Amino acid sequence: MMSQTAARFGVPVAVAGFLLAGCGANPPEPAPPPLQPSVAPSPTGPDPALVSWAGGYCGAVKDMRLIVYGLAKSYDIETKADLPKAAASLEKLDTALTAASAGLEKLPQVAPPAQEANTLASGELAFYRKLQGKVTEYRTLLPRGGVEYAKAALNLSGADLVTHVPAVETGKVPGLDQAMKANKACELVG
Repeated sequence: MMSQTAARFGVPVAVAGFLLAGCGANPPEPAPPPLQPSVAPSPTGPDPALVSWAGGYCGAVKDMRLIVYGLAKSYDIETKADLPKAAASLEKLDTALTAASAGLEKLPQVAPPAQEANTLASGELAFYRKLQGKVTEYRTLLPRGGVEYAKAALNLSGADLVTHVPAVETGKVPGLDQAMKANKACELVG
């Protein structure tokens, strides 16, 4: 049998053993953080009204993105015999600006959350109208201005087109980039 001393210490030792065993166990793992809602692309795709608007916008401005490459350059104009090249380039630019302005004027107003598209379109329209005013003046004065005037007119028109930055970036308009990708007319516009 057990001695009284062993019996007396046995119960507290057993309790202490159980308590120590509990202290050595791994603490329970914390609960996982709640799931954050993910921003998934719309299963239905871009807003059809915005895709349509993007097509109209891109159709209006597409030629303006590339026209500078088709214009005569100042180094192409060396003598009075080259003045018709300058006149043809300015006429081509004037025609493209007229078409771009007409296309932008026809665009419907965009509703929230993409209403910044309206600012984009109105900014482009203002730029094209201002440039068209300059081109009209260049065309009027070209016959009297001579070679140097023609060179300057081509340089200034080209510089205006190349350095122009839209008032609003398309990427800043909610859904517009996706709408532009969905419309074939926007392949060369960005």
